[in-house]
Amino acid sequence: MLGMTDDQERIEALRTELREIREAQEAARQVLHRLDTSRESLSSARSWGTYDTWFGGGLFSSWIKHDRIDDADQSMRQVDSALGQLRKELADIGVDGVGEVGIGDLNRTLDVWFDNIFSDAMSQSRIKDAARRVEAVGTSLVRLQGELERRRAAVEQELARRTAETQP
Repeated sequence: MLGMTDDQERIEALRTELREIREAQEAARQVLHRLDTSRESLSSARSWGTYDTWFGGGLFSSWIKHDRIDDADQSMRQVDSALGQLRKELADIGVDGVGEVGIGDLNRTLDVWFDNIFSDAMSQSRIKDAARRVEAVGTSLVRLQGELERRRAAVEQELARRTAETQP
């Protein structure tokens, strides 16, 4: 940077890195919030799926189950969108991103119109798979948050040291 000493340039670079780390931390918090919503939606879908499969559900419970699956699908799409933002923030600081959760469209027509134990079990299996993906992303995010916190603390410490050294 024009007219700056090496120390001043390094201090400015540290301030920029600190800002980017904080932005990544906030993006990670947003993903975790959306993951919590997805967990709740999947739990509800799973409960209705259990009722539909094992307790004589029928057309009404299949519709409710699929409404809950749609809620879960929407919340997981929001997680994937938030993960996209997190990946952008992490790229700014040279950290690899976290995978996606995604959920494929369940075969709603088969399950509702040909309501039987096989189609119900298939839906339950897909819900369980989605829940496992949500948990895996959550675990990765917890590790990532720890890494970001350590990195933030190290940058803050170096910034304080360099700032103190440049003071007259």
